[in-house]
Amino acid sequence: MQIETIRFGTLDLKEEVVIHFPWGMPGFEHLKRYVLLDHRSGPFQWLQSVDDPQVAFVVCQPEMMGFAYKIPADKLEQLDLQQVDDLVVLTMVSFDREKKVPRPHLTGPLLFNSMTRKASQWSIDSRELPKYLTVLK
Repeated sequence: MQIETIRFGTLDLKEEVVIHFPWGMPGFEHLKRYVLLDHRSGPFQWLQSVDDPQVAFVVCQPEMMGFAYKIPADKLEQLDLQQVDDLVVLTMVSFDREKKVPRPHLTGPLLFNSMTRKASQWSIDSRELPKYLTVLK
């Protein structure tokens, strides 16, 4: 399958690499299919929409930014996980160009089942964040 992108041009990808967000993501509910693309050799990746060439998000594993999530059972059930090891958690990241530092978006982690490629974005109320977020040392 070929997809058009603004950042990467035309990409030739296999259908099995597509990640499906059945509910979309807040603000992008109409976009349900994405692919993960490596960003140079660092810890960041691009989550590129398959259906809109202009939509792509920078993401990384939360551990790379110094934190981890405690995922509640109901969030895991939505993804039809058979094994916890199949769970992939990613955090959206923006960059403060003035300070030249990455800024993780803590309240909206992306959860996906690596076996079925089913995904969702978990919206956490910022007041609830301490309950679910662990700072790593």
